[in-house]
Amino acid sequence: MPTGPIGPEVSVRARSDGLTLLEVLVVAAIVGVVAGLVAISGRPIVRGQESAAAVRTVQQSVWQGATMAASRGIRTQLVVSGNQLAVQRADDGSVIRRFELPEDASLSVDDGPLLTFTPPGKVDESTLPPADDPLRLSVGDRTYTLQVSLIGEVRATGVGP
Repeated sequence: MPTGPIGPEVSVRARSDGLTLLEVLVVAAIVGVVAGLVAISGRPIVRGQESAAAVRTVQQSVWQGATMAASRGIRTQLVVSGNQLAVQRADDGSVIRRFELPEDASLSVDDGPLLTFTPPGKVDESTLPPADDPLRLSVGDRTYTLQVSLIGEVRATGVGP
């Protein structure tokens, strides 16, 4: 056995493959903390995307109602049923296209016909919401006032946080 200046030399073996349990636990703790921070900071982003998706769904459904009336030469209606919007033929009620709002979204109207579109692709003025009681879309804690033009354009103005 070789000896050094202080005493017998102890050979140090290099560790072979693998990690110790302590190293694995430290890495798992770090990954857990990072994942928790990402989940917490991502929630407002998801809520904002759901709100934007709900507004786009209403805009798209109104535009489709006007387009279908113009392209097919028939009167169409936009009908609300819970969280679904359906573009239907006004004469027989057959569904041309269906849209679904996010689960926490709601419109300020009862179920039934919302808007009627005439063959040139215009919204029937008698079905437009009155100016003193505009159409509102609520998604979570956000509320949007929706203004519908005669040609089927929808402008959303945000109210709330």
